[in-house]
Amino acid sequence: MKPKILIVEDQFIEAHDLQIMLEKNGYFVCGTARSVKEALALIATQDPDLVLVDIFLKGSQTGIDLAIILKDENRAFIFISANSNHDVLMAAKATQPHGFIVKPFRERDLLVTLEVAQYRHENSLEAGLRKEKLFRKKLDLITGQKAGWEEKLLDIGKALQPYVPFDYMAAGFKNHEGLPYSAMSYLRIGFDEYQIIGLAEFKEITNLKLEAITDLQKQTKVEKVPVYYNGSDFTALAKSPSMPKIVADVFGMQSTFIQPLPLPDGEIFHFFFYSRRPDIYGEEQLLLCSRFCTALTMAIQSMLNTERQPALSAAVGKSATKSQHEFLEGFEGIIGNSHLLLNVFDNVAQVAPVDTSVLILGESGTGKERIAESIHELSPRKKQPLVKINCAALPANLIESELFGHEKGSFTGAMERRIGMFELADKGSIFLDEIGDMPMELQSKLLRVLQQKEINRIGGSSPIKVDIRIIAATNRDLEKEVAEGRFRLDLYYRLNIFPIELPSLRERRDDIPILVEHFIEQYNLKTGKKITGLSDKAMDDALGYTWPGNIRELENLIERGVLLAKDNLIRELRVSRSLGGTVELNEDENRIKTIDENERDHIIKALKKCKGKIWGPGGAAEMLNVPASTLNSKMKKLDILREVGLDIRQGL
Repeated sequence: MKPKILIVEDQFIEAHDLQIMLEKNGYFVCGTARSVKEALALIATQDPDLVLVDIFLKGSQTGIDLAIILKDENRAFIFISANSNHDVLMAAKATQPHGFIVKPFRERDLLVTLEVAQYRHENSLEAGLRKEKLFRKKLDLITGQKAGWEEKLLDIGKALQPYVPFDYMAAGFKNHEGLPYSAMSYLRIGFDEYQIIGLAEFKEITNLKLEAITDLQKQTKVEKVPVYYNGSDFTALAKSPSMPKIVADVFGMQSTFIQPLPLPDGEIFHFFFYSRRPDIYGEEQLLLCSRFCTALTMAIQSMLNTERQPALSAAVGKSATKSQHEFLEGFEGIIGNSHLLLNVFDNVAQVAPVDTSVLILGESGTGKERIAESIHELSPRKKQPLVKINCAALPANLIESELFGHEKGSFTGAMERRIGMFELADKGSIFLDEIGDMPMELQSKLLRVLQQKEINRIGGSSPIKVDIRIIAATNRDLEKEVAEGRFRLDLYYRLNIFPIELPSLRERRDDIPILVEHFIEQYNLKTGKKITGLSDKAMDDALGYTWPGNIRELENLIERGVLLAKDNLIRELRVSRSLGGTVELNEDENRIKTIDENERDHIIKALKKCKGKIWGPGGAAEMLNVPASTLNSKMKKLDILREVGLDIRQGL
């Protein structure tokens, strides 16, 4: 059944033309409004299924103001616009429209956009129900397994990770059965690896006694409804002494989502989710958790009926899964454990199983092609081809033929029929690298392929249906390109359904040592050498450099270093200061260092030897024969965490 449509457009002729197109194709137009006020009145009386909204309307309120209301009502809407600057595009994007169409448009483009918008709206509702059903099924399996509290809570956290992303989770009661502190904590240290933190470990990491933790717990605000704190709100929350302040200071968290679960006996069980990203939580998490709340409450009550929550003094901190230095299935060749890279893994795992278009964003050398390969490998299309195209490398006069193919004799030099890349990718995926460099005239043809799922060979007489999944990538700021008229707004919107932003290497410096180790091992095999690593000075240079060429530049320098090394160490990385390097390579090594500098170097050497592990067996604290809390204090005093890029989460 076709949806009932409301048109909100202040230009009479354009609104009239839209109505004619729609009614001609069997749609019922329930009214036309020229302002937000008129639109709201018609919505109240006509209850349209879908609203076509011009971004720019006369009056004090714009189409974006109306879109915010439509989003809150969970009503489908499509933006119509002739042009948009960067600020307008950002504001329109934030409302999460179900479609975007740019004036002037063909009737066919309008009809396809309507069909896609209706599908996306209905699919989003069904997706919510599917998520709830899947989560309930996982909870049933978790509560039914023979495991202790800490394992069951961890499994619940893992089940929630796709919906409420977190780097640190605490779950438990406040003052439960006389216990002053009864929350179990979990710190994420890998894609599917978490550190279980009991009370003893929490005391050691924070250098706090039980009495101090109890006092902080008493000063912590008790939430009775789900709530989230991002950015400045979280900073304000973590200013005064409290558990959020401790978590923020010790683990570097920047946002939190709190889910209280009232139990039948009147007690409240809390889930506290923390993230190192300052803007991760929002209305989506509130909506999802409202769906999951009943199932979560039943699961916790079932666990309590089976086994009362134990005191945490006996809990033993340990890693919950295998080491993440091993390659994860589907992510082979992608090295690192930084929280920014783990966010990328989460996004890939979430989007890979469905056919949604993906836009990969990131600087040159960050691994966009490898992420595209992972999306394909983890998708149902993995046994079909993944066709890769570099849009910047194709000659402008041949790009259409390369993409869509041509018939024999269709132009001078077309001596035979050519099958284009899109046809070759049928039933599989196509990776459009450097999509931001695609010529404007070809962008409109690509948009039609996305909308209609068919291509036309040059010189062909009939369209050819193709079943493909689009994965695009660019190092350009597409929003800026749209604002400056170099990239189509409607194409950007169609590609930007699920963006994945890759961090630069300077944003994940804590991954540099394991990347270095990986590349040395790789080039040892190629050259037959036995290089064991970098000298201390070379590693310091690597950690201090800005890496404008990212991972590709690091790999090239390691390859060069392996070839030039005269013994078993790479003693110098010849980074290019002209490209943004900040490393002084000719430091006077005869200068006498201060005591603090020597102590700092000694701690760094121990941390590298222990691969960043601070406490526990094989940790730097044990090696240096000092308490872990003392080592943490010295690291903060000497700026080791910030300057070297080591993350406290590695020390667990």
